[in-house]
Amino acid sequence: MNRAQPVRLRLSTTDPELVNEHLSQTYAGAQIRASGDDPAFVYRQDVDGDTDLTLARFYLRGQGRVNLRLEDRVTVSLPGSGTHRWEINGHRGTGLAMKQPDQDYRAVLESLSLDTVDLRLATLVRTARTVYGNEALPVSFTAPDPVSARMAAYWKATHALVRQGLTDPAVADVPLLRVDLFHRMTVATLETFPLAGDPQARRETVATRQAAYTRAVEFIHAALSLPITVEDVARHANLSTVELTRTFRAQAGTTAGAYLRRLRLAAAHQDLLRGDPTAGDTVAAVAVRWGFAYPGDFARRHRAAYGQNPAHTLRH
Repeated sequence: MNRAQPVRLRLSTTDPELVNEHLSQTYAGAQIRASGDDPAFVYRQDVDGDTDLTLARFYLRGQGRVNLRLEDRVTVSLPGSGTHRWEINGHRGTGLAMKQPDQDYRAVLESLSLDTVDLRLATLVRTARTVYGNEALPVSFTAPDPVSARMAAYWKATHALVRQGLTDPAVADVPLLRVDLFHRMTVATLETFPLAGDPQARRETVATRQAAYTRAVEFIHAALSLPITVEDVARHANLSTVELTRTFRAQAGTTAGAYLRRLRLAAAHQDLLRGDPTAGDTVAAVAVRWGFAYPGDFARRHRAAYGQNPAHTLRH
Protein backbone atom coordinates (compact mmCIF):
# COMPACT_ATOMS: atom_id res chain seq x y z
CA MET A 1 0.00 0.00 0.00
CA ASN A 2 1.44 3.35 -1.00
CA ARG A 3 1.61 6.46 1.13
CA ALA A 4 0.10 8.89 -1.38
CA GLN A 5 -1.35 12.10 -0.05
CA PRO A 6 -5.15 12.29 0.08
CA VAL A 7 -6.88 13.54 -3.06
CA ARG A 8 -9.82 15.94 -2.92
CA LEU A 9 -11.23 17.35 -6.14
CA ARG A 10 -14.34 19.47 -6.67
CA LEU A 11 -15.91 20.43 -10.00
CA SER A 12 -19.18 22.19 -10.77
CA THR A 13 -19.96 23.44 -14.27
CA THR A 14 -22.60 23.95 -16.94
CA ASP A 15 -20.08 23.46 -19.77
CA PRO A 16 -20.01 19.90 -21.26
CA GLU A 17 -16.61 20.59 -22.87
CA LEU A 18 -15.09 21.32 -19.48
CA VAL A 19 -16.63 18.09 -18.18
CA ASN A 20 -15.00 16.09 -20.99
CA GLU A 21 -11.64 17.73 -20.39
CA HIS A 22 -11.84 16.88 -16.71
CA LEU A 23 -13.01 13.29 -17.27
CA SER A 24 -10.31 12.59 -19.84
CA GLN A 25 -7.67 13.32 -17.20
CA THR A 26 -9.11 10.52 -15.06
CA TYR A 27 -10.54 7.95 -17.49
CA ALA A 28 -8.94 7.11 -20.83
CA GLY A 29 -11.30 7.92 -23.70
CA ALA A 30 -14.06 9.19 -21.41
CA GLN A 31 -16.57 11.44 -23.09
CA ILE A 32 -19.99 12.67 -22.11
CA ARG A 33 -22.36 13.97 -24.76
CA ALA A 34 -25.13 16.25 -23.59
CA SER A 35 -28.42 15.84 -25.45
CA GLY A 36 -28.69 18.92 -27.63
CA ASP A 37 -27.93 22.42 -26.43
CA ASP A 38 -29.53 21.89 -23.04
CA PRO A 39 -29.65 25.15 -21.03
CA ALA A 40 -30.48 23.12 -17.90
CA PHE A 41 -27.25 21.07 -18.09
CA VAL A 42 -25.37 21.00 -14.77
CA TYR A 43 -22.52 18.68 -13.80
CA ARG A 44 -20.90 18.27 -10.39
CA GLN A 45 -18.14 15.92 -9.29
CA ASP A 46 -16.58 15.41 -5.83
CA VAL A 47 -13.56 13.11 -5.52
CA ASP A 48 -11.89 11.87 -2.31
CA GLY A 49 -9.16 9.27 -1.73
CA ASP A 50 -5.68 8.56 -3.09
CA THR A 51 -4.08 6.59 -5.92
CA ASP A 52 -5.14 3.22 -4.46
CA LEU A 53 -8.72 4.05 -3.52
CA THR A 54 -10.78 6.90 -4.93
CA LEU A 55 -14.43 7.62 -4.16
CA ALA A 56 -16.36 10.00 -6.39
CA ARG A 57 -19.87 11.40 -6.39
CA PHE A 58 -21.31 12.63 -9.68
CA TYR A 59 -24.44 14.66 -10.26
CA LEU A 60 -25.90 15.37 -13.70
CA ARG A 61 -28.90 17.54 -14.37
CA GLY A 62 -30.07 17.00 -17.91
CA GLN A 63 -29.47 14.13 -20.31
CA GLY A 64 -26.33 12.63 -21.75
CA ARG A 65 -24.39 9.59 -22.88
CA VAL A 66 -20.97 8.50 -21.69
CA ASN A 67 -18.31 6.21 -23.16
CA LEU A 68 -15.08 5.19 -21.47
CA ARG A 69 -12.50 2.41 -21.22
CA LEU A 70 -10.53 1.73 -18.05
CA GLU A 71 -6.79 1.09 -18.07
CA ASP A 72 -5.34 0.29 -14.64
CA ARG A 73 -8.25 0.21 -12.25
CA VAL A 74 -11.52 -1.47 -11.35
CA THR A 75 -14.49 0.84 -10.93
CA VAL A 76 -17.78 0.08 -9.20
CA SER A 77 -20.70 2.42 -9.85
CA LEU A 78 -23.66 2.83 -7.52
CA PRO A 79 -26.58 4.87 -8.91
CA GLY A 80 -28.69 6.90 -6.53
CA SER A 81 -31.51 8.80 -8.19
CA GLY A 82 -32.20 9.26 -11.89
CA THR A 83 -31.44 7.05 -14.90
CA HIS A 84 -28.26 5.03 -15.43
CA ARG A 85 -28.69 2.44 -18.17
CA TRP A 86 -25.31 0.82 -18.68
CA GLU A 87 -23.74 -1.69 -21.05
CA ILE A 88 -20.44 -3.37 -20.13
CA ASN A 89 -18.98 -5.89 -22.60
CA GLY A 90 -22.42 -7.03 -23.70
CA HIS A 91 -23.98 -7.07 -20.22
CA ARG A 92 -26.76 -4.56 -19.56
CA GLY A 93 -28.31 -3.22 -16.38
CA THR A 94 -29.32 -0.20 -14.31
CA GLY A 95 -28.00 -0.90 -10.81
CA LEU A 96 -24.72 -1.61 -9.01
CA ALA A 97 -22.06 -2.56 -11.57
CA MET A 98 -18.33 -3.23 -11.94
CA LYS A 99 -16.09 -2.17 -14.81
CA GLN A 100 -12.71 -3.86 -15.33
CA PRO A 101 -9.66 -2.73 -17.32
CA ASP A 102 -9.98 -3.03 -21.11
CA GLN A 103 -13.77 -3.28 -20.96
CA ASP A 104 -15.98 -0.91 -22.91
CA TYR A 105 -18.51 0.99 -20.84
CA ARG A 106 -21.43 2.89 -22.32
CA ALA A 107 -24.31 4.47 -20.43
CA VAL A 108 -27.37 6.61 -20.93
CA LEU A 109 -27.73 9.19 -18.17
CA GLU A 110 -30.59 11.40 -17.12
CA SER A 111 -30.96 13.54 -13.99
CA LEU A 112 -28.46 11.24 -12.36
CA SER A 113 -26.79 11.01 -8.95
CA LEU A 114 -24.03 8.39 -9.02
CA ASP A 115 -21.33 7.17 -6.62
CA THR A 116 -18.22 5.40 -7.91
CA VAL A 117 -15.34 3.54 -6.27
CA ASP A 118 -12.02 3.25 -8.12
CA LEU A 119 -9.57 0.57 -6.96
CA ARG A 120 -6.08 0.44 -8.46
CA LEU A 121 -5.76 -2.97 -10.10
CA ALA A 122 -2.23 -3.74 -8.87
CA THR A 123 -3.20 -3.13 -5.26
CA LEU A 124 -6.48 -5.02 -5.67
CA VAL A 125 -4.53 -8.03 -6.97
CA ARG A 126 -2.07 -7.88 -4.10
CA THR A 127 -4.88 -7.72 -1.54
CA ALA A 128 -6.80 -10.58 -3.18
CA ARG A 129 -3.75 -12.84 -3.17
CA THR A 130 -3.13 -12.09 0.50
CA VAL A 131 -6.77 -12.57 1.53
CA TYR A 132 -7.18 -15.85 -0.33
CA GLY A 133 -3.69 -17.20 0.31
CA ASN A 134 -2.82 -17.72 -3.35
CA GLU A 135 0.14 -15.79 -4.67
CA ALA A 136 -0.71 -16.78 -8.25
CA LEU A 137 -4.42 -15.89 -8.11
CA PRO A 138 -5.52 -14.18 -11.35
CA VAL A 139 -7.93 -11.42 -10.42
CA SER A 140 -10.72 -11.05 -12.95
CA PHE A 141 -14.48 -11.02 -12.66
CA THR A 142 -16.87 -12.99 -14.84
CA ALA A 143 -19.72 -10.44 -14.88
CA PRO A 144 -20.36 -6.83 -13.80
CA ASP A 145 -23.33 -7.69 -11.54
CA PRO A 146 -23.18 -8.62 -7.83
CA VAL A 147 -23.43 -12.31 -7.00
CA SER A 148 -26.58 -11.74 -4.89
CA ALA A 149 -28.83 -9.05 -3.45
CA ARG A 150 -27.44 -9.81 0.02
CA MET A 151 -23.86 -9.20 -1.10
CA ALA A 152 -24.92 -6.04 -2.94
CA ALA A 153 -26.36 -4.76 0.35
CA TYR A 154 -23.09 -5.65 2.11
CA TRP A 155 -21.09 -3.72 -0.51
CA LYS A 156 -23.37 -0.68 -0.17
CA ALA A 157 -23.04 -0.69 3.63
CA THR A 158 -19.25 -0.93 3.36
CA HIS A 159 -19.21 1.89 0.82
CA ALA A 160 -21.23 4.12 3.16
CA LEU A 161 -18.76 3.49 6.00
CA VAL A 162 -15.68 4.02 3.82
CA ARG A 163 -17.12 7.16 2.23
CA GLN A 164 -17.81 8.64 5.66
CA GLY A 165 -14.17 8.06 6.58
CA LEU A 166 -12.55 9.29 3.38
CA THR A 167 -14.57 12.50 3.31
CA ASP A 168 -13.50 13.31 6.88
CA PRO A 169 -10.05 14.98 6.75
CA ALA A 170 -9.34 13.87 10.33
CA VAL A 171 -9.53 10.27 9.07
CA ALA A 172 -8.36 10.59 5.46
CA ASP A 173 -5.14 12.40 6.42
CA VAL A 174 -3.97 9.42 8.52
CA PRO A 175 -2.28 6.81 6.26
CA LEU A 176 -3.01 3.88 8.59
CA LEU A 177 -6.72 4.72 8.62
CA ARG A 178 -6.77 5.03 4.83
CA VAL A 179 -5.15 1.59 4.63
CA ASP A 180 -7.94 0.14 6.77
CA LEU A 181 -10.63 1.79 4.63
CA PHE A 182 -8.98 0.51 1.45
CA HIS A 183 -8.84 -2.99 2.90
CA ARG A 184 -12.54 -2.94 3.81
CA MET A 185 -13.59 -1.66 0.39
CA THR A 186 -11.34 -4.10 -1.46
CA VAL A 187 -12.55 -7.17 0.42
CA ALA A 188 -16.18 -6.12 -0.04
CA THR A 189 -15.60 -5.77 -3.79
CA LEU A 190 -13.81 -9.12 -4.07
CA GLU A 191 -16.65 -10.84 -2.22
CA THR A 192 -19.57 -9.05 -3.88
CA PHE A 193 -18.71 -9.52 -7.55
CA PRO A 194 -18.16 -12.91 -9.28
CA LEU A 195 -14.41 -13.44 -9.03
CA ALA A 196 -13.14 -16.06 -11.46
CA GLY A 197 -12.01 -19.34 -9.90
CA ASP A 198 -13.30 -21.72 -7.24
CA PRO A 199 -15.32 -19.75 -4.65
CA GLN A 200 -15.56 -22.71 -2.26
CA ALA A 201 -11.77 -23.02 -2.07
CA ARG A 202 -11.50 -19.31 -1.36
CA ARG A 203 -14.13 -19.55 1.40
CA GLU A 204 -12.25 -22.42 3.05
CA THR A 205 -8.99 -20.43 2.91
CA VAL A 206 -10.63 -17.37 4.45
CA ALA A 207 -12.27 -19.44 7.21
CA THR A 208 -8.96 -21.13 8.06
CA ARG A 209 -7.13 -17.81 8.21
CA GLN A 210 -9.87 -16.25 10.31
CA ALA A 211 -9.55 -19.03 12.88
CA ALA A 212 -5.76 -18.68 12.95
CA TYR A 213 -6.05 -14.90 13.28
CA THR A 214 -8.44 -15.29 16.22
CA ARG A 215 -6.01 -17.65 17.98
CA ALA A 216 -3.14 -15.24 17.39
CA VAL A 217 -5.03 -12.19 18.66
CA GLU A 218 -6.26 -13.99 21.76
CA PHE A 219 -2.71 -15.10 22.54
CA ILE A 220 -1.31 -11.58 22.06
CA HIS A 221 -3.86 -10.06 24.41
CA ALA A 222 -3.36 -12.76 27.04
CA ALA A 223 0.45 -12.51 26.97
CA LEU A 224 0.85 -8.81 26.21
CA SER A 225 2.95 -8.08 29.30
CA LEU A 226 5.22 -11.08 28.70
CA PRO A 227 8.35 -11.03 26.49
CA ILE A 228 6.64 -12.78 23.58
CA THR A 229 7.86 -12.44 19.98
CA VAL A 230 6.18 -12.71 16.61
CA GLU A 231 7.60 -16.23 16.35
CA ASP A 232 5.81 -17.13 19.62
CA VAL A 233 2.55 -15.84 18.17
CA ALA A 234 3.07 -17.83 14.95
CA ARG A 235 3.74 -21.04 16.87
CA HIS A 236 0.61 -20.55 18.98
CA ALA A 237 -1.51 -19.98 15.85
CA ASN A 238 0.08 -23.01 14.11
CA LEU A 239 1.41 -20.84 11.29
CA SER A 240 4.79 -19.98 9.84
CA THR A 241 5.88 -16.40 10.36
CA VAL A 242 5.26 -15.72 6.66
CA GLU A 243 1.76 -17.17 6.91
CA LEU A 244 1.16 -15.15 10.09
CA THR A 245 2.11 -11.95 8.27
CA ARG A 246 -0.23 -12.75 5.38
CA THR A 247 -3.03 -13.60 7.80
CA PHE A 248 -2.71 -10.32 9.71
CA ARG A 249 -2.50 -8.33 6.49
CA ALA A 250 -5.62 -10.05 5.23
CA GLN A 251 -7.61 -9.71 8.45
CA ALA A 252 -6.33 -6.44 9.93
CA GLY A 253 -4.41 -4.66 7.21
CA THR A 254 -1.23 -4.73 9.31
CA THR A 255 1.39 -7.20 10.58
CA ALA A 256 1.40 -9.18 13.81
CA GLY A 257 4.48 -7.24 14.95
CA ALA A 258 2.82 -3.88 14.33
CA TYR A 259 -0.34 -5.07 16.09
CA LEU A 260 1.67 -6.22 19.11
CA ARG A 261 3.60 -2.91 19.26
CA ARG A 262 0.40 -0.89 19.01
CA LEU A 263 -1.16 -2.74 21.96
CA ARG A 264 2.01 -2.39 24.03
CA LEU A 265 2.21 1.31 23.22
CA ALA A 266 -1.39 1.74 24.36
CA ALA A 267 -0.61 -0.11 27.60
CA ALA A 268 2.46 2.06 28.16
CA HIS A 269 0.37 5.17 27.56
CA GLN A 270 -2.10 4.08 30.22
CA ASP A 271 0.76 3.49 32.67
CA LEU A 272 2.04 7.01 31.97
CA LEU A 273 -1.42 8.46 32.62
CA ARG A 274 -1.62 6.61 35.93
CA GLY A 275 2.03 7.20 36.86
CA ASP A 276 3.34 9.50 39.56
CA PRO A 277 6.78 11.09 39.01
CA THR A 278 6.98 11.99 42.72
CA ALA A 279 6.75 8.28 43.55
CA GLY A 280 9.65 7.48 41.23
CA ASP A 281 7.81 6.57 38.04
CA THR A 282 9.84 7.39 34.91
CA VAL A 283 9.28 7.29 31.19
CA ALA A 284 12.28 5.01 30.74
CA ALA A 285 10.93 2.47 33.23
CA VAL A 286 7.49 2.43 31.59
CA ALA A 287 9.04 2.05 28.15
CA VAL A 288 11.22 -0.87 29.16
CA ARG A 289 8.33 -2.53 30.99
CA TRP A 290 6.43 -2.69 27.71
CA GLY A 291 9.33 -3.77 25.54
CA PHE A 292 10.61 -0.46 24.18
CA ALA A 293 14.34 -0.60 24.79
CA TYR A 294 15.23 2.74 23.21
CA PRO A 295 13.74 5.88 24.81
CA GLY A 296 14.00 7.89 21.58
CA ASP A 297 12.08 5.30 19.61
CA PHE A 298 9.43 5.07 22.32
CA ALA A 299 9.06 8.86 22.43
CA ARG A 300 8.69 9.03 18.66
CA ARG A 301 6.02 6.34 18.58
CA HIS A 302 4.18 7.93 21.50
CA ARG A 303 4.16 11.36 19.84
CA ALA A 304 2.88 9.87 16.59
CA ALA A 305 0.06 8.03 18.35
CA TYR A 306 -0.94 10.50 21.08
CA GLY A 307 0.34 13.87 19.93
CA GLN A 308 2.62 14.58 22.91
CA ASN A 309 5.89 13.53 24.47
CA PRO A 310 5.60 10.70 27.01
CA ALA A 311 7.23 12.90 29.66
CA HIS A 312 4.40 15.41 29.28
CA THR A 313 1.85 12.59 29.64
CA LEU A 314 3.52 11.33 32.82
CA ARG A 315 3.60 14.80 34.39
CA HIS A 316 -0.06 15.42 33.72
